[in-house]
Amino acid sequence: MANEVRRKYGTPICFCVSASLSPADPATDMRPEGSSPTNLALTGNALASAAGRQSIKGDLWGGLTTAPTGFILYGVVDFTGETPSATGRFDYYLAPSVHSTQANGNIAGNSGADAAAPDGALGSITLAEFLRQCVFIGSLPTHDGASVQNGTVTLEGFALPHYGQLILVNNSGDALENDDVENHQVLIPFVDEVQ
Repeated sequence: MANEVRRKYGTPICFCVSASLSPADPATDMRPEGSSPTNLALTGNALASAAGRQSIKGDLWGGLTTAPTGFILYGVVDFTGETPSATGRFDYYLAPSVHSTQANGNIAGNSGADAAAPDGALGSITLAEFLRQCVFIGSLPTHDGASVQNGTVTLEGFALPHYGQLILVNNSGDALENDDVENHQVLIPFVDEVQ
């Protein structure tokens, strides 16, 4: 009898401001239908061009009991009333951690908090230096529309660390809208199991 590989998905993780998130257009809401995502705080409100933001540190396995073998990441950013570049992008990084406690075991010794990246890092590390210590996971290209923009950032086949932070870097040419009603990033971990 031949072995069969089955993909098992974990609970989606929504990086957002949960008290504010309320997408007006269902077409831009990337939370999977019928799911109850785990929310991890990531404030996008008015994030300036050339600036970075780090999420609060959290569990990235989505309830899976074995290490995910990959993940899907969807990005949603709000430029309503703004003027992003048609050749811009949002860059996404992962800052892995070896510890579940927020302030322990973080890349560059940062705080593990939802804050400007790299918040609380040791020494005088810059954003560019911090990003070189993180794992690049993909980009969301922007267009010049003053609207909510969303898309697939990555479909990756490398294992997720158990704990970590999502790092969002605005290279779009303009700041995000001054609220967090639409901004959210959704990570869906998965594991491929041989049956």
